[in-house]
Amino acid sequence: MRIEIPADEFKERIKKVQKLMGEANLDTVLAFSTECEPAYVRYFADYWPSFETTAVLIPASGEPALLIGPESLTYASSHSRIPHIIRLTDFRESSQPDYPGAKIPTWHDVFSEFPTKRLGIAGFHMFPQAIYANLKAALGDGEILEADDLVRKVTLIKSPAEIQCLKESARISELGFKAVLDKIRPGMTEVQVVAIATAAMLDAGAEAIGYPIWCCSGPNSIQAISRPTHRKIQKGEIVHVQIGAKVEGYSTSVARPVVLGECADEIRQFMQMGCDAENLTIELMRSGVRASDVAKQVHGFITERGYGDTILYGPAHGCGQMECEYPFVETNSKFVLEENMTFHADMFLASKKMGFRFEDCIVVGKEAAEELSSFRREVIIL
Repeated sequence: MRIEIPADEFKERIKKVQKLMGEANLDTVLAFSTECEPAYVRYFADYWPSFETTAVLIPASGEPALLIGPESLTYASSHSRIPHIIRLTDFRESSQPDYPGAKIPTWHDVFSEFPTKRLGIAGFHMFPQAIYANLKAALGDGEILEADDLVRKVTLIKSPAEIQCLKESARISELGFKAVLDKIRPGMTEVQVVAIATAAMLDAGAEAIGYPIWCCSGPNSIQAISRPTHRKIQKGEIVHVQIGAKVEGYSTSVARPVVLGECADEIRQFMQMGCDAENLTIELMRSGVRASDVAKQVHGFITERGYGDTILYGPAHGCGQMECEYPFVETNSKFVLEENMTFHADMFLASKKMGFRFEDCIVVGKEAAEELSSFRREVIIL
């Protein structure tokens, strides 16, 4: 049986935003997304752009509209949960075709249909300046505000249907990792390892990979964000493998370090400490706990064991429509964990010569976090 978000839930999301808009005295909210960062539009419209950018325009009352580029109308019409679709040249692909002769609406047309004096933009920090200038010109004396905090109040706590999508993503991600452990060999390239995981996840029902998954071996293992290369994996080194499947727009991640052949004590001890730190993170993540307290305790644990200089961030970050989304759990975080927030316990540690990541998806609960993945959360030596 296919797991999906019911149609009524998409409508309820719009209503929740509209209630908050009334409190903030906003006429419209523009929830912006790109092909790489599709979260907001996927959340409200179940639409994921290809090549082009996109936005959902939410009025203070009434029905929303999906804004797309000129080429995506038939594609968007077959996927969008929002029936009203408006094409705009500003959302075209980056090669900037002109579409001579095409009759495409303008921002003036949009604001004629949706009168606006106060506009909030969600996705504000990635909103293109060129589009912003055109939008501002069309608004005239209208005011443009950042609306990410407003929209996050709706997206932060996950519904039962969303959690089911994350559970399925985690299940499939574990299958991808298992396939890697079954087939990985010295001499394989990092790209070949990623190919094994990708094929296994798509075959198991993922709609796509959740992000550009990677395998980072040897000196590449110190990279917190990376892409696989044609470097050949060698015995005795850390192979940092990170895998994630996308299911109905929701993405989780399973990450583990792996060593093939003999493992030096220095490497084994480093990895075991990281595994212990992730377990501690999960143990501390429960409703009512201040996020900064979690980060301080986990970072203190790592530092007391002599690895404080290997900490980059964390030890957890939000997840949902994106594998990594707001908020991060950091030592200066001011928020308090709430039930049904979803996070990745993300233990990335790196010295100058080696690094690794343990990562799993969890759902915050009253007494303890629910672990959506835990497959081989251990020091893996093959």
